[in-house]
Amino acid sequence: MKSVLRRKVRSTGAGVRKSQVRDTTVPPTARDAALAWFVKMRSGEAAPVEVVEFQRWIAAAAENRREYEALETLWGDLDQVGDPRRAMASAASRASVGLMSRRGLLLGATGVAAAVVAGVALGVPEWFDGGMRTGVGEQRQLTLADGSRVDLDADSALSLQFTPQERRLTLQRGRAFFDVAPDPARAFSVTAAGGVTTATGTQFSVHLWSNEVTVAVSESAVSIRAGAAALAQLRAGEAVSYDASGIGVTEQVSDAQASAWRRGKLIFEDRPLRQVIADVNRYRPGTIMVTDSTLLRLRVSGIFDIRQPDGVLEAITRSLPVRSMALTRYLVLLYPA
Repeated sequence: MKSVLRRKVRSTGAGVRKSQVRDTTVPPTARDAALAWFVKMRSGEAAPVEVVEFQRWIAAAAENRREYEALETLWGDLDQVGDPRRAMASAASRASVGLMSRRGLLLGATGVAAAVVAGVALGVPEWFDGGMRTGVGEQRQLTLADGSRVDLDADSALSLQFTPQERRLTLQRGRAFFDVAPDPARAFSVTAAGGVTTATGTQFSVHLWSNEVTVAVSESAVSIRAGAAALAQLRAGEAVSYDASGIGVTEQVSDAQASAWRRGKLIFEDRPLRQVIADVNRYRPGTIMVTDSTLLRLRVSGIFDIRQPDGVLEAITRSLPVRSMALTRYLVLLYPA
């Protein structure tokens, strides 16, 4: 695997210097403090003076001890839980037919509790979408009724509604590449996160990140409408992102970069860590979480093999002020170094 990763710090504040990362050993609440101490004690890197400081902290208040013991109990429970996303998917399926067992409910609750206590969850999926979908690490090629072809990326979900008047698709999560069959009488549109990308005959991809959408055009052109923003036109070799606040600046992007995921590669060029984690979460079982949201603004550039998603984690912890801790096989915690 070939990988290159660097930290970028800009005068505009887009990056985060190591000195700017919030010190999680002095958090504002007992629960946050307990999490910070739990990570430190479990990391095996606590210095003797830190052990003494921890003992003083836990003896200072009954609330401190309760919060820390709650984390220890949760740690033991998590050892018995598999991939949290699969457990939630199974629970949702059973609930839909009224067959959820008490044990299934408890397992689902444990997964939710883990997300709340551990930190900021990225890319939480919509499990019960009722449309076309792929699992973690799985990619599919689909041919639609009109002859259009769709490449669906890992852990993605797509639903469609074709009528004599229109061809409408909705990307609920993940990423998809569309090779649209021409049909002048029916526009082809893809809705994602409230925005709509429309084409009559073209090749383009739509990528739903953690909180924004990126559209890249490989052939011909598309139009994009998002919120109150004016209609944007995008041509071959161009890409743009939009979110609830509107449509961003159009950028030039090569087809090789835009379609790298279809060839088994992940390419990040000065992307925020939050987007990188959202992407990597689709290729590895379980979930990556962070304890400090300021880390999500760190910038990442690199080329990685999707068959080895943990290589991204290794590069991140090796090159950025970030450390990782595997709470279980399926739950990895990132925290400031």
